[in-house]
This record gives sequence, C-alpha cells and structure tokens, in this order.
Amino acid sequence: MPSELVLDDPWKELRQTPSKSVHVELERTVLTVDEQGSMAVAERLQSGEVWDAIVHLGVCGECTIPRLEMRAQDRLEMRIPDNNGRQVTSSLLSGAGDLFSTAPIKTWLQDWDVEAELSNDAGLFLCNETLYRTLESMGSVAIPTLFVHLPKHESHPTKQSLALVKGVLARLVHKPVLRVAGALFVRDRQFLLARRASHEHHSGTWEFPGGKLESHETKVEAVIREIREEFGWEVEADPSVGTWFHELETAVIALDVLECKFIGQTPSFDLQERWTSHDRVEWHTSKSCQSLVFTGSDHKVVEFLVSQGLID
Repeated sequence: MPSELVLDDPWKELRQTPSKSVHVELERTVLTVDEQGSMAVAERLQSGEVWDAIVHLGVCGECTIPRLEMRAQDRLEMRIPDNNGRQVTSSLLSGAGDLFSTAPIKTWLQDWDVEAELSNDAGLFLCNETLYRTLESMGSVAIPTLFVHLPKHESHPTKQSLALVKGVLARLVHKPVLRVAGALFVRDRQFLLARRASHEHHSGTWEFPGGKLESHETKVEAVIREIREEFGWEVEADPSVGTWFHELETAVIALDVLECKFIGQTPSFDLQERWTSHDRVEWHTSKSCQSLVFTGSDHKVVEFLVSQGLID
C-alpha cells in the first residue's frame, strides 16, 4: 500500500451531490504474530493517539475470497503457538463479551460489485485477538475499525486484494448512500401510511412502508420482498415515481418510491400477526396527515404527489 491515496466517492452515481475526492495519509505497520503485536494498536489508543479509521489486515489460509470481519469473539483457542511460543486455550480475552466492528460494513455491499463476504468469525487466534484488543481500547471514541481477511496470493491475486483494501478505505472516508424502496398504495386519491412500531428506530413516525435493498436486488424486487416480510402482503410494483434524499449523521438515505397494488383483495389492517416493523396502517389525504410526524424525507413525497395531482 502507498503512504498516500486520493479516494473517489464510491457512491457518486447514487448521491444527489457527489462528494469531493479525499486525500488520505496511511500509516502502515506490520504487527508481530504474538501477544505484543495484538496489543500494539490498542496500547497506542490508550496512550491518546487517534486515527480517522483503522483497518487490520491478515492472511486467511483456507479462504478463497476476502472476508470482512464483523465480530471479535471474547475468547482464545489457539491450536498452535504464536511466534513467541504462547499457546492459550479455552480462555476469555476480557469476560465482557464479544465486540463488533465499528465500521458500517453492511451498508457497503448493497451497491459494491466486489468478491468478498461478511463474516462473524475472525477465528480464535491472533487476528481475532488483535481486533478485540483494538475495539476494547477505544473507550467513548468509536473510530471506524474492521479486520479484513485476505486469501493467500495463490488463490486471490495480490492486485485484487489491494483493490479491495482501497475500496474499503474509500467507503470509510465517504458517507455511505443507503438505498431504500418505499411502497405507494393509492385508493380513491388517498394513500397508505404505516407507523413504525415501538421497537423500531424512529418509532411512532409515519412512512411509506418498505425497506433497504439487498445486494444486487432491484427496487421492484426489494419493495415486493419487504412488503411480504413486514406485513405478509403480496403486491406487484411499477417503476419508481421518484427518488428523495435524507441526510443522517452516518449515512444518506436515497428513498425510491414505487407505486404498488395488492394482488387480490385489499388486506384487513386489523390482522397484524405477521407485521414485524409497524403497529398501525391508515389511508390518508395530504390534509389528514398534516399532524403526523414523518420518517425521513417521506413528507416530501406527499408534497410531490400533490403537485402532480396524484392524491388529494
């Protein structure tokens, strides 16, 4: 890896206003494969050093594609000694439980055509210990941190591995764009809104029901799947009527709203056994929903629908 990079916005095609390229300086350190090496970054954090992001890299001998590690387990089970002769088995690292990556890894794969997989098992050797000690030492400052396991160069060329790491760095320094598909149901010039349940983020707010796109999923596929999963309803969907953006602290939401129709009869909103994310569904007009608190940019969708004469 070079000591400096210029990283373009990986979401520039999806963002309302593309971010400027970011110049980054890389501090590259080879860690020894022993307890001292696993603690090296943690000790520097404890001494007060701060970075914008931390990416640990390690070789995974049995992997054929790279793995983005989501979790550091709170235990060691060393099948072989480390390079200093230490071999710890059946031991907890802290007793405080597993720790999880502070980087928004799941959001990256939605629109990233990359050969890599998410993993919750960084092993129980030095890679896991290193990630755990780093996460454990952060305190209240959650620096975006993850561990990337790279296959041996015989099964995954070094050039591809370097490209993956650069892609990870680009996603660490640019705010991610998260694509969401929402369903627009219209009946007698009224539209359907759903209230987020008490166990959900932004509980009590009203929205066009839907959810996040999964990797390599179209907007139509996503909204049909989400409505089935969240309500148990079968619907069909037309192409998007528009895209609305909402800026959050950690991400930008790009909401595509698709006009949907129920397959068969309109379901009863009193039958909520299969509802997972909402606790109320109502038909509204632009006037009847004025007192409601909307989720994100959903109120802008209502304004657009009125301007187009699609609803009252």
